[in-house]
Amino acid sequence: MKGKQGIIVILIIHFLLGGCAAIAEKMDERREKREKEIEEGYEAVKKMVFSGLYTFTSNSNYLSVNYYDVEVFFPHFGAGDIKNLPGRSHLRINSKLENLMIEESDIRHRVLVRFTVDTKTDKYMINIDIAPNFDANLNISSSKISTITYMGKIRPIENEKEEAEK
Repeated sequence: MKGKQGIIVILIIHFLLGGCAAIAEKMDERREKREKEIEEGYEAVKKMVFSGLYTFTSNSNYLSVNYYDVEVFFPHFGAGDIKNLPGRSHLRINSKLENLMIEESDIRHRVLVRFTVDTKTDKYMINIDIAPNFDANLNISSSKISTITYMGKIRPIENEKEEAEK
């Protein structure tokens, strides 16, 4: 009787260990697939940012970069009365970007875009932190407002010349 129980225990252990190995192998495959997707997304984000043609969107908010032209519209921008800008609760900018800096983090697989935009009334500092899946956090601040953060998506935009050629 003890011999049969020993064989059964050995068989159960064999199947359990075999199942664990199969699960570990499947997890490794998934991890490799995910790492590949992250790397491909990171490369696509870098390509898009260096092209100078992209748009950040979040609900009805957007920021569009077309080389050095910046168009911004944030309809619900901060409090009802922005300091020194009474009655304004939105932000609209059509200007040139300045002081562009792009930082790549190969370890974190993220791209950080920083630039300033001067208007007649203020100078805005804009930071966009972009993940490999094109999720982005946009921070905008100036001397007249506190930093405001928007979460959204960033996507490439087609060059008008390329669109005309199609």
